[in-house]
Amino acid sequence: MRFTPFGAVPCLLMVQAAAQTPLTFQDIQAKAWPAPEQWRAEALLAERSLQLQESRGFLREGPTVALSAGPRRTVGLPTATDRAFEVDVPLFLSPRLRTGLEAALGAAHPFLKEAARREGSLRLRAAYLEAWVTTRTLALRETDLEIVDRWLKTVRARFEAGADPAFQVSLVQGERLQAQQDLDEARIRQARAWGALAALADLPRSPLPLADPGPAQRLPEGDLAQNLGQEPLRKALQAQAELEVRSLRLKEAQALSRWSLRGSHAQEGEEQVTRFGVAVRLPRPGENSALHRSMEAQLQAVRGETRQALAELDARAQAALTRKISILSDEQPPDFTQAVAAVGLRLLEGRERPSEALPIRRQLLEAQLASLRRLQTQHLLTAELQTLFEVPR
Repeated sequence: MRFTPFGAVPCLLMVQAAAQTPLTFQDIQAKAWPAPEQWRAEALLAERSLQLQESRGFLREGPTVALSAGPRRTVGLPTATDRAFEVDVPLFLSPRLRTGLEAALGAAHPFLKEAARREGSLRLRAAYLEAWVTTRTLALRETDLEIVDRWLKTVRARFEAGADPAFQVSLVQGERLQAQQDLDEARIRQARAWGALAALADLPRSPLPLADPGPAQRLPEGDLAQNLGQEPLRKALQAQAELEVRSLRLKEAQALSRWSLRGSHAQEGEEQVTRFGVAVRLPRPGENSALHRSMEAQLQAVRGETRQALAELDARAQAALTRKISILSDEQPPDFTQAVAAVGLRLLEGRERPSEALPIRRQLLEAQLASLRRLQTQHLLTAELQTLFEVPR
């Protein structure tokens, strides 16, 4: 028999208690992975920063350096070595466009980072609420099946005693089959919801208890509609569009920049030759016009996508503001547990028959589920408003 030290018992109890402590949303936030939106924002900013680095100063791109050497053989003379050094420096003569991109990048950086953080937090909150509501739904379905099992035993006893006809037993048996089916579906939904949450945070594969979110946060009384047009997501969309326009203009200027400085130094036998000059890359027929058309089409695409994204954001904000009036309230969700127990008691006492009690039980169960879904909707709406507008969290 293994001996457990007395001092280790409290530690084991503390570990077991901690393992059963429900996870709050703040606990999940601390374990969350960086959101994909944040990585995409980082990648975009890094790409535009690289574009700036490639056009730094008066260079279109990095200079090209060439080194060459070879033997010089002359009849009657010893073999010598010729050496040559060449450099080609592509010029970029539109520094104003680079300065514009640099300013747009600096302005877009905080907006893009904040928008990505808000969207990632909203996705995590929605996944947590879905996992919570499916867990609570599963518990209700399990309790409901236990209730139907007790009712079935009672109805069978009443049938054997001759108090109820056989079809009353059949009604409860059919209801039990439906309750079992609902329970199986609830388990599937809970597993999927937990999997979606575990994909966003460092959580185990098996579901853990989740703390109730509590009542939905009461938002400030101020009219959020006054902040329309100043939403953080709108500023991010506008800053990203400006960044893309500046980037395309700089790419066009880089492609049209054809001048470069060239220099070489060579040692040929006893002679040394140094040369300096300029070079120009001649465009192929129709190249400039094709490049201009391509850039204009890309600019129009960026502007069109931005208009569409802003319109969708406006619709999203208007929908959230409209729902705020009807959904967010100070009313506490009702508890139907006592009503279900009362119906069960009347059935056990013989004052209700299954044909009368089952529809009432079903309606009360649906009311419980609707109460959970409404609380979930209230929290989702609050999170949506906090994402769209500058409101406290």
